[in-house]
Amino acid sequence: MILGQPPAGGKPSRLVFPVEAPLVARFFPLFQQGVTIRRRVGCPVDSFLRVELAAGPETLEKIQSVFLDGRPVDDIGAAVIRDGSTLALSAAMPGLVGATLRRGGAYSSLRSAISHRETGETCAAGEGWVKIKLFNLLMAELGPSLLREQVLVASSVLLGLLGEFPEDFWRGCRGISHDGMAVDRDALLAAGRLGAATAVLLCVCAEPERG
Repeated sequence: MILGQPPAGGKPSRLVFPVEAPLVARFFPLFQQGVTIRRRVGCPVDSFLRVELAAGPETLEKIQSVFLDGRPVDDIGAAVIRDGSTLALSAAMPGLVGATLRRGGAYSSLRSAISHRETGETCAAGEGWVKIKLFNLLMAELGPSLLREQVLVASSVLLGLLGEFPEDFWRGCRGISHDGMAVDRDALLAAGRLGAATAVLLCVCAEPERG
């Protein structure tokens, strides 16, 4: 992962969770709110998906709805990812709403007024921060690799999620590292543990299940 100064400024804490592989999915709700990653920008959405998110052909086929900065995208080869962009991805959604939001679909003309259009401004290639939102089955398709490489999340959001994890998660957690030092669950969840950091670099590593 390309590192750099996070969007909010300051140095974020870093948390590493080695967990049994099935427990990685416990972190998937973070993607619905959005996580931030450092990647190369100044490229079209389709290139960003293939190169920066390592989405293979089968995954690309499943990405039916693409939103860039809140606007639905039809041509992922023309829409450009910029530093500070928000990219939301969804697989097929049911009903008329799903059909309307599907990129290049028969009903895409119904939302032409809100569809993404490039302004024509140049965007130099380089490094930047991009917020990624994933929905439905794309969380399982793209989420594990993003978590393994680390993502930037709000510390308050992460602590809120961790506080809801049941005992089976903590039994399957192989240890927690906070800024390179081992920490236990109680110390991590204690008030103020991450209070000085508004953002956290989170890395979740899948480990084999215990026999």
